Amino acid sequence: MGWLTNLLLPGRLRTGPTALLPEKPDPKTLLAIAQLADPDARFDGDDILAGGSRILAAIELDGETSGKLGVTGEEQVWACRLSAETQLPMDYFDKSLAEGIAYRLGGWSMCRGEPTDLADSDLRTVRVYLPAAPSPEEVASLLGEVLRPAADTGGRPDGEPADGIVHVTVDGGVVTDVYAGADMMLTVEEGNRIPPAAKAHWPYLTEIVIMRVSAIDEAALAAFGGRTSTVEATTADEATAAAEGASGAADAEGTATAGTGEENAAEPEAETPSENPTTTGAPEADVEVADLVSADVETGDVETGDAETVAGDTAGDGAADAAADDTAADETVGEDTDEGADGGVDDGADDTALVERAAVALVLASRLQGIATDQGGFQLVEAEDVLPGRYAGQR
Repeated sequence: MGWLTNLLLPGRLRTGPTALLPEKPDPKTLLAIAQLADPDARFDGDDILAGGSRILAAIELDGETSGKLGVTGEEQVWACRLSAETQLPMDYFDKSLAEGIAYRLGGWSMCRGEPTDLADSDLRTVRVYLPAAPSPEEVASLLGEVLRPAADTGGRPDGEPADGIVHVTVDGGVVTDVYAGADMMLTVEEGNRIPPAAKAHWPYLTEIVIMRVSAIDEAALAAFGGRTSTVEATTADEATAAAEGASGAADAEGTATAGTGEENAAEPEAETPSENPTTTGAPEADVEVADLVSADVETGDVETGDAETVAGDTAGDGAADAAADDTAADETVGEDTDEGADGGVDDGADDTALVERAAVALVLASRLQGIATDQGGFQLVEAEDVLPGRYAGQR
């Protein structure tokens, strides 16, 4: 390249949409990826035409040029710039196309001046496109075969889940129906934005049915009226248990105080510095028992000690123990977060659940005569196609 080209190239690539790739893509692999989004994609010389957009042939960038684009630590990067064949690309399909190429080849997408790693993007979600909405009975029956049954939470408006599947009909809004199993939920909606992959199958459609398969979301399901959030139910149970525990402690303290009333009058010098008005003036043994009951309610873990230590230091010890527990919990959360960021167990679990949802989407598409895609409209042939870097290294 000439010096002027090298000077202007980073600016042209930065405006995007551009797919920045760690390896030179094979043209046939690039065409295969483009055909997932638009089955009519084809070669045009060294370029590829797909969905009214042109994928320009990949060019090599050295480390200095890629560094100017924000990609550091790479000796060389290959850039595939996209341009619209018309004045305005259809539904900004060129941006979706660049993101889908980068996602499947383990690269970065550049659309607004900064490279974006799409490994954790919404392209990991799956959906099913259908030409017409199936009956709720058909969907519920099919989901009963592929989803783990939902537990009976008593949240369905008219009673228990049918065949282990919770079905909620939504009145008004974009979403028309919601289905949920044990760990997956499916929303059905109608729209008029039809991706090229769906248009290639049903060129006559003006509206299309979209089924979104996602992980169970108790808050969203509760908003649709599907079932009560488990978090809210757990919080209510804990509050009830705490109230019952406090009431029991108060009764115990009252009993201890009532049983030592005469001794309080006869031996005022046995008073302890306890701040608890119900135990002030009690003899040493009775004060110790009453204060231990109160301390157990507050901290749940107070060892037997002398009456003055337990009565005077319960509040301070409870605060110290609570602070220690909070610190330990924060450290545990931090460790778990770090493991997830480093590709530990959490990432593997997420990928497994993602592949399971993609497998469900493929079954639904096959049985209901539809197509399964990711969020960007790229068709899924196998469940693993939803994972990032699926086509990396292919020749």
